[in-house]
Amino acid sequence: MMSENKDIAPLLALLKMAAGAWPSSEAGEVSEIELFRRDQALLEMWPEACRRVGLEAREFPAGVIKRWQQEMSRGRAN
Repeated sequence: MMSENKDIAPLLALLKMAAGAWPSSEAGEVSEIELFRRDQALLEMWPEACRRVGLEAREFPAGVIKRWQQEMSRGRAN
């Protein structure tokens, strides 16, 4: 639980970084391959998100990856 609490701040920073990188899009406007590219970019941006909130870079939260996997197995439900 302690690790999950520490992940909240960098996850929020990551969301802000993502919002700056990709303006809002309507559902269906972004291709599957673009969604995959964005997911990959988010993983690559994680160390920077940690740094921005004053934490050392660490493993990306497993719970977030699990949720991505569930969404992908459902055909990327929005």
